[in-house]
Amino acid sequence: MTVARIIAELARAWNAGDGAAWAANFAEDADFVDVVGRVQHGREVIGREHQKIFDTIYRGSRLEIHELNSRGLAGDVLLVHTVSALEVPSGPRAGNWRAIQTKIIRDGEILAFHNTGRDSLAGFTNQDEDLAQLDPLDWQGS
Repeated sequence: MTVARIIAELARAWNAGDGAAWAANFAEDADFVDVVGRVQHGREVIGREHQKIFDTIYRGSRLEIHELNSRGLAGDVLLVHTVSALEVPSGPRAGNWRAIQTKIIRDGEILAFHNTGRDSLAGFTNQDEDLAQLDPLDWQGS
């Protein structure tokens, strides 16, 4: 399966609220790091955990996901970055959320997937304007 097809299938599965279809894009022993940093290991766990969020906090949500870039690592292994926008209609996560994902793909399956929420530097620093103006490497001096 191509990268474009995998991304399309992920969006389709998410928007259908189908954890098994989401997980079908992953290798049997894949690793998934979710947006709060939990590591999910294995296709079965990835599918089960996604079904939980599809049935609760992300019920009725709509995902748009697009390839940002990709490059070969070795042989048929690809490093792929995607960006996403998630619209959540109600509940504790209601609103619009942006994220970036890093994927390692081989033979049409995702081996590893890391999801990271995106925020403005001002938001991340809790609206501290002075801190937001600094390069993050300079934060230790503040």
